[in-house]
Amino acid sequence: DSVNPGDQMSHSMRKAVLTASLLLGKGDVGAWALEKGWPNAVDEIMTLITSREETAMIVASELLSAASTVEKSRPMLAPLMQRGGIETLLKSENSNVRSGAASALAKVGLGDKTLSHDEGEVLGLLQVAADLLEIDDDNSEGNETTLERGVELLSYLCSKTMVKEEVAHGFKSIKSELTALERLVAISNSKVIDNDTASAGVMAYGLATAFSLLPVSLQTLRKEAFEGKDITMEQYDELQKMGKTQEEKELATQQEEELDTESMVSQRIVQLAKANVPQALVSLMNSDPTEQTKNILLTAMLRMATEPSVRGIMIQQGVLSTVIKVEKGLTPSDTSKNNLQKARFTIAKLLITTNPSLLQTSQRLGSISPLLQLVHDHTSTDLQTFEALLSLTNLGSLDDETKNKIISSKGLSILSYAMFSEHNMVRRAATETMSNLVSHPEMQRHLAQEDKLKLWVAFAYDYEENFECARAAAGCLAMATSGGPHCEDICKTLVKLPRFKTMAMGVLECGNLELMHRILVMCTNLVHWGETLKEAVERAGVLAFCRLYLERFGGRGGNEAELEFGEKDLQMMGVTIDLAKEIVTGFDS
Repeated sequence: DSVNPGDQMSHSMRKAVLTASLLLGKGDVGAWALEKGWPNAVDEIMTLITSREETAMIVASELLSAASTVEKSRPMLAPLMQRGGIETLLKSENSNVRSGAASALAKVGLGDKTLSHDEGEVLGLLQVAADLLEIDDDNSEGNETTLERGVELLSYLCSKTMVKEEVAHGFKSIKSELTALERLVAISNSKVIDNDTASAGVMAYGLATAFSLLPVSLQTLRKEAFEGKDITMEQYDELQKMGKTQEEKELATQQEEELDTESMVSQRIVQLAKANVPQALVSLMNSDPTEQTKNILLTAMLRMATEPSVRGIMIQQGVLSTVIKVEKGLTPSDTSKNNLQKARFTIAKLLITTNPSLLQTSQRLGSISPLLQLVHDHTSTDLQTFEALLSLTNLGSLDDETKNKIISSKGLSILSYAMFSEHNMVRRAATETMSNLVSHPEMQRHLAQEDKLKLWVAFAYDYEENFECARAAAGCLAMATSGGPHCEDICKTLVKLPRFKTMAMGVLECGNLELMHRILVMCTNLVHWGETLKEAVERAGVLAFCRLYLERFGGRGGNEAELEFGEKDLQMMGVTIDLAKEIVTGFDS
């Protein structure tokens, strides 16, 4: 009682500094010191907080920040939160005081269900985070720490849908003309991130986390958590419902209705692109981040690439060129393998709908090998394989240079293997990709082999099980028999196949005009290759079919009306009639 209040304050500050040092250096020892070694710790810390002395408040704030990093010491912070200690620090005009309290609250307070669901409290924390981001990024130690904590708090807050919506749609500090999102982008492009310091690494991780959470919904995050597990998210939810009362089920249904929607996510991604977030992600990738940070950055890129309307902007801002480079200098670790797969998947997403003629040659050709490897990788999901194949189809449609690159990168063997996939859509996409290569001499040589060609005949005939795949296979046969260095070999091999007749007549008699058109083109090509092949076409029954087809539908005032076809089908039917006439004429001449 006889101790001078000033000396007591100084003594408390020394204990706070020592305890904070122990917490940061030896967490268990620091937790013991806070709980057992410092009697009346909560009261003395509250005295520092309410002292209005700037230095004392900074010390208290740093102690809380240190305590929040150690799991065993976090329960000691609850009384301080209940007595309003952290709230007092957050209201301080000193940014260093606010930053330490914000860091503690991010790690401890957001775990409190009452606080985390209080909209006013969450928005208050968002305002604090936005204010902390306004500190000058001039590399001074205090400012860098404050920025780091602002980014840290915001990255925690971005796990909430309400905060995602606010940040994406223009939330900003009252002290700034820039929005919080624009400020995050500016920090990502600043010299602070280029420093080879622990703080810069932590800040890059926080920025990556925030950027990766904004373009995704909570539902998607839950689904991702169940990937590779023995149970799906839907099955898990059903099991959980079995143990709930009717009231709890109704409440859960109400909460589900309030969840993030795909439309909301798409709108956020568009806003991220407008704010140059793709450029920020590229800058962070170029800052030599850790593999863990790189993984989160690639996740952010992949999530943004799910929105077709921003893919062009992402490519313009360097995302495609950046993910192509990921394969270089990889270390053999599980994280780097995961990064590589994400980079390849991002390439696939970006190039599904992008006009290949708008890409730089290095981008177009550099994308082919990663895409083929994604198809070849046995750990790839069906979705990853499917979208990689779609991108390869898109690229392969451009020119001979691209086709040459696909062929030289062992594309034929990889794509041929994909054609045996158990998934119908993967099988169809692989067939379409191969069909795009049919003008290449190596692809024609491939088709001239009997064991390879019979697969295409089988696929063309499998129209009832997989129509799209049959259409692609029939189209390939039509193109392969139309010309090229190995065309005659392909034609001769084709008519010798045991299932040639079954396939040709089966498709012609199926009644689908798209398929009929392709097979009639194939047969027209065969007829033009000489007597031997003409005889094979006749033996298959194609000539007889064409005569009957023309007899019923080929004359003026035919029976087309009874089919009730639309205008498009009638036009296609006219094309098939012309082809049938050409085949018949080829025999009669």
